[in-house]
Amino acid sequence: MGSDVTGAVTVADGFWDTYSTYYDSVYRLMPYRKLLWDVFEALELKARMRILDAGCGTGNLEHFIAEKSHPTVEIDAVDFSPAMLARARAKCADLEYVRFAETDLDGRLPFEDATFDRIVSINVLYALKDQVASVRELLRVLKPGGKLVLASPKPEFRWRPLAAEHFRRIGNIWGASRKAKAVLSGAVTMSTTAAGSFVLNTLVINRRERRGDYHSMGQPELKAFFEQRRADGVGDFSIEPTMADQSLLATASKASAA
Repeated sequence: MGSDVTGAVTVADGFWDTYSTYYDSVYRLMPYRKLLWDVFEALELKARMRILDAGCGTGNLEHFIAEKSHPTVEIDAVDFSPAMLARARAKCADLEYVRFAETDLDGRLPFEDATFDRIVSINVLYALKDQVASVRELLRVLKPGGKLVLASPKPEFRWRPLAAEHFRRIGNIWGASRKAKAVLSGAVTMSTTAAGSFVLNTLVINRRERRGDYHSMGQPELKAFFEQRRADGVGDFSIEPTMADQSLLATASKASAA
């Protein structure tokens, strides 16, 4: 699944700029909002924290956080797609505590060592050229004792479970009129913009995955990946399924300096 991503392609590729036209539609899908909620809880935000959103896409996480009761924080949100960033800036124009910047996660980040209390990256890891180097760079700018929250789609990612889970959750909505409105809205989303996202996933992202440009990880592989990052500063970590069991959420602390 493609989304809030800085990927293994150049800006000239243009794919993620095109994807930005469709990606906001997933915000209306309940499994995706559950993913954002899981990320929000894992971040454990506290007052005066500085957060890096590495691959912010269209600013869905920033918008989601703004809807919640949260302490005063600062967020640096970066992405390499100008079109994604344009949508993010428009969506979050009234959020003075968020700074957006064009940055390629495949290179050195423009931040000093140990800058951030929290780093979050949603649906990005699978599309990076050098996953090890990029995560090392994220750890470099994370403070000792800080936390990295990383969500990534599983290799067998499928859209059908998301649709099924979306309409199952609608069944829990109280009130016939509210439920009917949610069903209609979901049906429209699934048949229009979400359908465009599905097509791009099938025709572009899945093909790039098969030829080795992208690399998703299942739970055993992601666990091994984080175990191997112990030498880079990863301390305790956990990995849980999320988004209708189509993605994984990894939460890792950075070991405190000796």
